[in-house]
Amino acid sequence: MKSFKTYLQEAKDVITNVSRQELIKFDKAIAPYTYTVKGSSTKTTEVIIKAPANDRKAVKEKVEKQLTKAKIPFTPLRTGGSTGSTQVEFKNHQVKILYKPVSGGMSETTLNSTITELVPCIAFMARKKITDPQKLYEFVSSADAKKYGVYVNDGDAKAGKDFIDTMPSSSKFIEKMENAIAITKYLYDLHKDKPIKQLYWGYRAKPAGVDSSHKGDIFAKFNDGEMLGISLKAGGEKTSEPQLNTYVNKFFDDIGYTADKNKLVDTVYKQIHSKIDLPKDWDSRANKRASIDKISEYKMENPVEYEQQYDKMLELCRTAVINAVNRDMDKTLDYIKKNVIKKSEDVPLIVIKAFGKNYKQVTDEDALGAFMPKIKSVIAKKSTTSKQNWEIHLKSNDTVLVMNMSIRSNKSEPENKIAQGFNLAIKFNGIKVK
Repeated sequence: MKSFKTYLQEAKDVITNVSRQELIKFDKAIAPYTYTVKGSSTKTTEVIIKAPANDRKAVKEKVEKQLTKAKIPFTPLRTGGSTGSTQVEFKNHQVKILYKPVSGGMSETTLNSTITELVPCIAFMARKKITDPQKLYEFVSSADAKKYGVYVNDGDAKAGKDFIDTMPSSSKFIEKMENAIAITKYLYDLHKDKPIKQLYWGYRAKPAGVDSSHKGDIFAKFNDGEMLGISLKAGGEKTSEPQLNTYVNKFFDDIGYTADKNKLVDTVYKQIHSKIDLPKDWDSRANKRASIDKISEYKMENPVEYEQQYDKMLELCRTAVINAVNRDMDKTLDYIKKNVIKKSEDVPLIVIKAFGKNYKQVTDEDALGAFMPKIKSVIAKKSTTSKQNWEIHLKSNDTVLVMNMSIRSNKSEPENKIAQGFNLAIKFNGIKVK
């Protein structure tokens, strides 16, 4: 992949029409985005920025804001795809910037997680200690990650390259690169205590000897052959990040209540989606696009009613999940052991949280695991202050450990809220002791 500047420097018939000063000014304004060149002549050049489909509009706005700040003339255009394009007006040359979606359904949430996971693996294995976010990205984007052994297979290697190329499109690029610097520091500190031979990015595949359901985001193999899984979180120093990320569909399958799930699907359809004339299989591959268009139209014409319907669907799902947790204590505790604590005897797990360029170890799952043998009862309750929060009260003889839970839509528009259907996101956000 060539940057716009590199391409023009190599194209003698073009460079004569754009001064070096103009190019440098343009590059500084657009940084840190990387372009591919679609086509060029002496008068015009088309370049492409790739970003997650639902984030292209924000990327375009950010680019145009940076051009404005740099006092580079441009014209926002509606042509050039659904997001539109940006035409930069040099004195003797026009550059049209197109905004195209990356493949694979990448979301910014996944992209941000990958920055904090993959970048530290590459930096550590290359034995780099770069503390400037932009310089760290410049290294990672030019490095041969496969050479450092961080990918478990070719599929993850391809995905990793796509993620790296797209990282600058994140609206939290600098913040997440700073988190990556923090995680890299943690890896060096871990290395001091126990020398690390190899790091692996646990994106889809896991290293040999690690269960496919292990919660680790990256894995450290030490010189003595032992393995450690590392689950990574990012946020403010005192914020609580989710320690379980799952969905209603998977929750019911994992806890073993498929019939309850089917009943919920039917109820949500009858009370929500059928009311806006969607077919029973509205979210099937054949009908999904048309259904989302219809939901978007309904939202535009009935914004208040739309939010009321989402709140109603949210409550149906929250109630069903809480009822499932309260049904059988043994099944619930088994679910928590397997899906929340998820400690492997062969490959232990540690949770590390990055905030800014610093890190700390998260101990909630350790405390939960130690409390499990003492539990006498389990009671799930709705929050009295939030429509999406709920709690699981784990009681021993003299202590109550409360798991803070939430359920909500987590998709990007237009596939969020009602368009997400019953399959809302469920998260465990930490514990408190009563």
